Amino acid sequence: MSRIRRAAYCIGFPVSLICLVVVAGCGSNTTTTKQAAATPPPEPSVELHLNQGSFSQTGSQATLTGTVTPGAAVTVNEHPAAVHGSHWHGTVQHLHVGGNTIVVSASLTGHQSAEDTITLTRHHTQAELEAIAQARKESEARRKEREEQRKREERAQKEVEERKERAQKEVENATQSQQNALRSAERYLQTSAFSEAGLIEQLSSEAGDKYPHADAVFAVEHLHVNWNEQAVKAAKQYLSTSSFSCQGLIEQLSSEAGDKYTLAQAEYAAKKVGLC
Repeated sequence: MSRIRRAAYCIGFPVSLICLVVVAGCGSNTTTTKQAAATPPPEPSVELHLNQGSFSQTGSQATLTGTVTPGAAVTVNEHPAAVHGSHWHGTVQHLHVGGNTIVVSASLTGHQSAEDTITLTRHHTQAELEAIAQARKESEARRKEREEQRKREERAQKEVEERKERAQKEVENATQSQQNALRSAERYLQTSAFSEAGLIEQLSSEAGDKYPHADAVFAVEHLHVNWNEQAVKAAKQYLSTSSFSCQGLIEQLSSEAGDKYTLAQAEYAAKKVGLC
């Protein structure tokens, strides 16, 4: 009824006013009211507590304990911890010497996760310290032994060089017979294998070169020869033409009727050629 009366009342006014009233009336009939969306309350956070203790130790593993919101899952360095009600404990293994970063996390559906980080310092155990000290002692002993070996080798090398210099001077000052005997000895070694005693005999014997024995000794002493290698060469020459046992080859190389190598040189050669 009030709506009809309002329209009748407006008829007596100018047209422009009537239109304004109608539009205004129509607008009031189509106005809508929008309700603002309600903001949900924030999720509660998981209550994570890490029991404080000594974060410095000597063992390679440690057990951490604490409390947490009941029902939450706890991890220690991403490994599940045991949770009983509101209490939890987790073991960290393989701690290295020095600082170890440990991350403890807790999560529960409908709650914001919680995290705590500590640094656990591991020191050497007494046994490790003793082992380190022993290793250092052994390392120092090896270093000293290497140094002594180096010095011995240097002295030996120096002695070899000094002997060569003395031998060279002796050869330069040698008699003509001694120099001739030395050249003869060098020629023999170019074609055949000789022991020291066998070469002296070849140079000085009536069946040989007939040099004075002293000159033959001088020549052999001033050769640069490895007598072990000469024995190996002789052994190979024997085996190329005949068969020998181990002991038979050693006797042939070392006997007075044979090549006159020392027993050690003969045994060395027999082993080198594979008989012994």
